[in-house]
Amino acid sequence: MEFVAYFVVIIVVSVGSFWLAGSLYGLFHRPAIYFPLSLATKMALCATFGAMLFMVGGVVLATLVFNAEMKKRDDYKQWPVLIVGALISVLCTVVIYFSVISLAWKILG
Repeated sequence: MEFVAYFVVIIVVSVGSFWLAGSLYGLFHRPAIYFPLSLATKMALCATFGAMLFMVGGVVLATLVFNAEMKKRDDYKQWPVLIVGALISVLCTVVIYFSVISLAWKILG
């Protein structure tokens, strides 16, 4: 039962961190951008599974997903979007990593 709760919390932390970081970006971007929960979920899945499989591939995959979504906008500029996508991905991957480790020690210890 603890492992089910562990995975649920990790999913909530993963998606929540991407949604919060993306929403903060959208809040300060002019014109304001709505950051949907579906995009946060896609980025969290890419970051989590990409990091497990390819180490830094999670950051790259999440950044590419963010870039693909931002290409649909009229005010798209490639380099600022790639930089912000990479920053969001790195920040959230670090948050996910530390939450995974700290929660694992609490469950096992």
